Amino acid sequence: MKKAMMYLLLALGITLVGMFVCGAVVGFIAGFIDGYYGYEIGTTTSMNLMVYTGSASGVLLCVILNWVFLKQGYAEYSMGRIPKRRAIRIRVVAGMMLTMAGLAVLHCLMNELSHDAESDTLVKEVYAWMHQHPIYSVLILGIAEATGNLIVYGAVLREILEWKHRPAIIIPVFSIFVGLFSIFAGNPMLMVSGFLVAVFEALVYEYTRSIIPIIIGDAVFWIVTMCLVGIPTQTWWSLLAWVLATIGIPLALKTMEPYKPID
Repeated sequence: MKKAMMYLLLALGITLVGMFVCGAVVGFIAGFIDGYYGYEIGTTTSMNLMVYTGSASGVLLCVILNWVFLKQGYAEYSMGRIPKRRAIRIRVVAGMMLTMAGLAVLHCLMNELSHDAESDTLVKEVYAWMHQHPIYSVLILGIAEATGNLIVYGAVLREILEWKHRPAIIIPVFSIFVGLFSIFAGNPMLMVSGFLVAVFEALVYEYTRSIIPIIIGDAVFWIVTMCLVGIPTQTWWSLLAWVLATIGIPLALKTMEPYKPID
């Protein structure tokens, strides 16, 4: 448990320092452009500038986090307990993709249940930019999600499960804490979808001990989310989310049932 806390604090410390430095760099670049062209301070706040400089800084931060955790052996990118048989790997990945697509639909539904005018406008602007640059957006989100999964599941959750292998207790509690971070998105309802995503991903990690299917599932989650955000929600979306999850969850978990760790 001490190691899990150490991993979490290490990642948090590196992230906070990185955010401070990256924020200063972005501010310096914007100020330099304003000064060079003779604009008033704060004029250069275009979405392109903020996204490109912010994402470049974010990628650098992800590289540092990956280097630290992989170099020190705290976590790894591996297939874990997933057998080398192609049929099993395809079923696990397919189940992961279907379920995360369903949870992405649910995420968009939750996002419509509560609005904050200012934060909602910002979210729409961000997603509008992502719609215009889908490949770049998915690539950056994929790098960020892979790094987050490496730390959250591959290091912290792994260590907690090795410390006391009680997944029936640890996974729900762990998922509640992960879901609480969704409140920073400005919509409390997103804690519901955040909790469900964390539960499913934690279960997949428990069964497979690999973050690779989780990374693939997160990529699908964000692709579906980008496609649906901005579109008026429909009543049948909830049915679609339920159907996708009902098919995907057993496909991913039952396939790995014979290979999961034993209490």
